[in-house]
Amino acid sequence: MADETAKNMSETIQHSDQLFDENNFQEAYDLLQKSANPEAYEIKWRSARALFNLSKSTPSPKKEQMIRESFQFASEALALNDNDFASHKWYSILLDTKSGLDGIKERVTQLENVKKHMKRALELNPTDATSWYILGQFYYGLADLPWYQRKIVATIFATPPEGSYEEALECFEKAEQTKPNFYSMNHLMLGKTNQALKRNDKAKEYLSLAANVTVLNEDDKQAKEEAAKLLKKL
Repeated sequence: MADETAKNMSETIQHSDQLFDENNFQEAYDLLQKSANPEAYEIKWRSARALFNLSKSTPSPKKEQMIRESFQFASEALALNDNDFASHKWYSILLDTKSGLDGIKERVTQLENVKKHMKRALELNPTDATSWYILGQFYYGLADLPWYQRKIVATIFATPPEGSYEEALECFEKAEQTKPNFYSMNHLMLGKTNQALKRNDKAKEYLSLAANVTVLNEDDKQAKEEAAKLLKKL
């Protein structure tokens, strides 16, 4: 019986991963929810991932509800296994997204925590391109903070977290080296970071890649639109 359950679990995971890779997030999520063992770690973090990606194309207030639910799955996954990169990765992503819903002060308060979990994910699996991308986003976000948010950061932390465009670029490049052309948003961020560093030729090169992406999901759509706008200004 145990063998049968393990086999079913393995098939569910394999099938849900395939659906996820094909951008069928709703089907992947539904399949995971019907699992024979919904409390299992492998089901929890995948549920967080599928629901979060599903939320991207969902209008508010349903979107916010889905993000909070995803965060709950991610928190439960981390509690079940903190020795796997996936639990730290998705906890970091969803902590940042959820705290963003709770206002700028909450998001800033959680910055160190977000970074800590993403760095742990990379310690556990340095070849995960998406984790490098997220860490790059973290550094870019700090480098790009508007002055009023900097003031909030300064009031919350004795020594505020810092991030530079150079650190961001290093992470985005690492992501690209790890898995070339894996993500349109990484091309967009390579373009934006190079632009911020006044490396306009490089910026054009990456923004062109993002602007010409075949749109398969919400992230591709965003990358394509933003890159096209930025290219007009270069």
